[in-house]
Amino acid sequence: MNTFLWVAALGGGFLAYLIYTKQYKWGVSVARNAALGTGGILVANFALGGVGLAVGVNALTVLIVGILGIPGFLLLYASSWLLG
Repeated sequence: MNTFLWVAALGGGFLAYLIYTKQYKWGVSVARNAALGTGGILVANFALGGVGLAVGVNALTVLIVGILGIPGFLLLYASSWLLG
């Protein structure tokens, strides 16, 4: 529960920063990428789980996919495959 509060506080602070500096477009883009990337990770985990290639869904992976988009998604699965 303590970790959740820290993540919520950091996320709220970041959201307040985006609103204060009027960076709406970038914030919306990151949120959209994070939501679509999380869905993509869940679908890919379902499809690739049989061969042992899966990525956990947590704050770090959602942040990576949110900021980097498709290259971040591919980076997560490549690192999962290489580090196995």
